[in-house]
Amino acid sequence: MAINFENRYTDVSGPDELHLSDYLRTIVRGWRTIVMVTLIALALGCAYAFLAPPTYRADVLFHVEDKTANNNANGKDSLPPLTGMFDTKPSTAAEIELLKSRLVTEETVKTLHLDLTATPRYMPLIGGMIAGLVNGQWGFKLPQFINLSGYAWGDESITVSQFDTSKDMYDTTFTLIAGSDNSYVLRDKNGIAILSGKVGETVQTDTADGPIALHVDKLVGAPGSRYELTRASTLSTVDRLQKALVVQETTLQSGIIRASLEGGDSGLTAAIVNSMAREFVKQDVESRSTEAEHMLAFLDQQLPGLRKELDDAEQRYNKFRNTHGTVDLGEESRLLLQQIVDNKTKLMDLQQQRAEMSQRFTANHPAVAALDAQIAALQGAAANMNRSVAVMPDTEQTALRLLRDVHVDTELYTNLLNSAQQLRVAKAGQVGSVRVVDFAEAPDEPVRPKRVIAILIALGGGLLIGILLTFFKRAMYGGVERPDELEAVLGVPVFAVVPRSQTQLRLQENVMLRRRGLHVLAQQAPEDIAVEGVRNLRTSLQLSLDHAENNIVMITGSRPDTGKSFLSVNLAALVASANKRVLIIDGDMRRGDVHSHFGIGHQPGLSDVLSGGDLMSMVQRDVLPGLDVLAKGTLPSHPSELLMSKRFETMLEELKSHYDLVIVDTPPVLAVTDSTLIGKYAGTTLLVVRHGRHPLNEIAETAKRLRNGGVSLRGVLLTDVPQEGAFLGSGYQGGYYGYDSIAG
Repeated sequence: MAINFENRYTDVSGPDELHLSDYLRTIVRGWRTIVMVTLIALALGCAYAFLAPPTYRADVLFHVEDKTANNNANGKDSLPPLTGMFDTKPSTAAEIELLKSRLVTEETVKTLHLDLTATPRYMPLIGGMIAGLVNGQWGFKLPQFINLSGYAWGDESITVSQFDTSKDMYDTTFTLIAGSDNSYVLRDKNGIAILSGKVGETVQTDTADGPIALHVDKLVGAPGSRYELTRASTLSTVDRLQKALVVQETTLQSGIIRASLEGGDSGLTAAIVNSMAREFVKQDVESRSTEAEHMLAFLDQQLPGLRKELDDAEQRYNKFRNTHGTVDLGEESRLLLQQIVDNKTKLMDLQQQRAEMSQRFTANHPAVAALDAQIAALQGAAANMNRSVAVMPDTEQTALRLLRDVHVDTELYTNLLNSAQQLRVAKAGQVGSVRVVDFAEAPDEPVRPKRVIAILIALGGGLLIGILLTFFKRAMYGGVERPDELEAVLGVPVFAVVPRSQTQLRLQENVMLRRRGLHVLAQQAPEDIAVEGVRNLRTSLQLSLDHAENNIVMITGSRPDTGKSFLSVNLAALVASANKRVLIIDGDMRRGDVHSHFGIGHQPGLSDVLSGGDLMSMVQRDVLPGLDVLAKGTLPSHPSELLMSKRFETMLEELKSHYDLVIVDTPPVLAVTDSTLIGKYAGTTLLVVRHGRHPLNEIAETAKRLRNGGVSLRGVLLTDVPQEGAFLGSGYQGGYYGYDSIAG
């Protein structure tokens, strides 16, 4: 009766189910990748942290004052409307845009010569980093006798206050070479000397591309040191500065504005924002002072005319009084006169405000429309008052009109005179609506790089990338690792799980190098953990052979380097050690190396027998006690045709009667058809799968080819299993335990 091998294996988990142990096992096995990626990332992080040029941030704080609220609180809301224009509430958004305007930034560019670039010549990629370290950061100085082709490595510096070129030479790099006694030579992009001079002097010359003027203020460096000079367009420099400047209100509607700038030079970055701050405040003060000056000029033009109108009104009234005497107005008439004067004064004030607003707003603006409505209301009231005057006696009407003109002109002249005085005071003491709260200080610490943070990010990022790469490699190239997956796909049991052996790795190296001697693990290290796995195979195979058609066992794999030859050789050695007669045939007539495991040189073998040679003379007898070997033989031109011959079948029939077990080590199934030809005569066919090397689809395709060739697969052998799988892997029946031959 047949034995159900599948009942001997515990179905711990389905093949599609993943456990935490699977992830842990993947991480443990990919530790080399994880460590390598982490070290690379850490090295890059350290290089960035210690070698990257520092970036500093300088900022300045402004306060946009609301003078409207201050003046109202001080009771100044009764000031004439012409001076009240300076108490308008400034818009923070408008001030932010003004701060970034070309008017402010261009003046800063010109003042600090930001459109000029003059730097020592550094070696590409690493020169600037090394110079930053040498230049006092670590207290290290290069010896002066070191001269590396004019590159700067330490405290070389240059200051240029003038470098005027034509537009055609903008953004062109010139080379300045230091000489002795503060002299220098300027060369163009082609290396041609175009001018020479000394520090502190302005030097001019004419070139084919236009005139050049240069003034070097300071030059530090040994003779031969090279410096790079570039003149950029002022407009492009202004544009870059505007983009780099960050201006924002610290808190909504707080009136506090912060302007910040980042740069590689701590002192220059602070100088730039401070220069912009001073220029911004200066422009604000000048703008208001100019506005006051224009309004004062307007008032000075209006005052003589108003004074003349007042004098004329007084003369007309005096003439009337001299002719008609003093007219005694009644209480009602005096009240009406006061109303007319007040109405006329308010009307003229509103008309002046509208005239001032019409210069800034259109007639449809809400503020202008509101003034128009008030003016219309006052004009309507004036018409009603004029009708009341019209019903009075003629003498009283005339007296009332003359007094009205005197009072109105007096009021207007007085108000206008007061306004002029206020404007003179405002012009003399104008401080603007913007003040600097905090000027920028040259920062000591850079905002980038943050060394500790950069190193921690590199460490964590490298670790994460290493883990992800490990899982990616497993997903893309990883193969089957668990016996239960193989059993689920192939429907046959796993006969044995053979752990990885470091000793076998060394023996395999000897085989590849064709070194003489015995290279069989079962003989060299019988207590090795991998040998114990082969012993389990021997036991399982013995049970299977009891129900097989014959004693011929074919061991094959899907592709090379699966460990099938290792299993064939060591299985043969272990079976032979149990007083059995065993023959191992090297069925790979192309690349077989079974003979090398036993230290046998290249001998006639299988191919020679199939070509007509004598079988028994070709067999290498007793390479180990009870173990014979039939090597691959001479390389034939068509191995498959030899295996299809009748002589191959006859040979196997003869051999299986002479031996207890015949093991055939065959070529890979997916490479050639030899395995399917041999497998038709084998009573037991075993497929070798190397741990983590074969995807499921590859294994399934191998089984399919064997099945199509009429070969029945009886079991699977899982080799090269990491020893940690015994305690990490779900799907493993149990682990292997090493032991010494002497207990105690």
